[in-house]
Amino acid sequence: AQVVSSKHPRAMSNWSGTTYEGGTKNEWYEGHGTFTFPSGVTYEGQFRKGEFDGEGALIYPHGGRYKAKWSRGYAIEGQYYFNDGLHYEDKHWGYVSQGDRRFYTEVLEGLQPAGKTLITNDKTPPSIPYGTFDTGDGYFDPKTGTQCDYEGDMVAVLSPEDEQWIRAHCRMGVDPDGGPKKDKKEDEKEEGDKSKPSA
Repeated sequence: AQVVSSKHPRAMSNWSGTTYEGGTKNEWYEGHGTFTFPSGVTYEGQFRKGEFDGEGALIYPHGGRYKAKWSRGYAIEGQYYFNDGLHYEDKHWGYVSQGDRRFYTEVLEGLQPAGKTLITNDKTPPSIPYGTFDTGDGYFDPKTGTQCDYEGDMVAVLSPEDEQWIRAHCRMGVDPDGGPKKDKKEDEKEEGDKSKPSA
């Protein structure tokens, strides 16, 4: 990704919604600095004449980072690390493969005993509403056909193909009491059955 260069960094920040903190030389971003895009992605590293140049990393809002060597705004070589430290490899990827289905936390810390096995990579999985499906960055609500972030804000309406894949592969939110959740009509029916005299 190339950064738009500007001989007037303050003017560029005003119209682009970006921010920059760091060294300048002849009104260019120069030396070590931090450049933040409107999306929340941040570049921390070396600049030369307003461009990424040298060692630096793009840091994403979810915590992942792409560490790279940059030249004139372009990544020459780099590596991506997930927010838990897992290093992505585009060749010979062994994580969550057919031969090893462990989460990265389990790779690092070992498997948990029965009853305490992980259902996500996080030791405490994010809470999702009953009847929804965890998508890894939020949840899918089959009643509305929408995907929400973990705070409950809608982020997407899913295609039938995506919905089908999620239903087949993602964990479903369960009733906090651990059993199948009954709806109000089922509870009322049970109460009505209890009040009838038995024959």
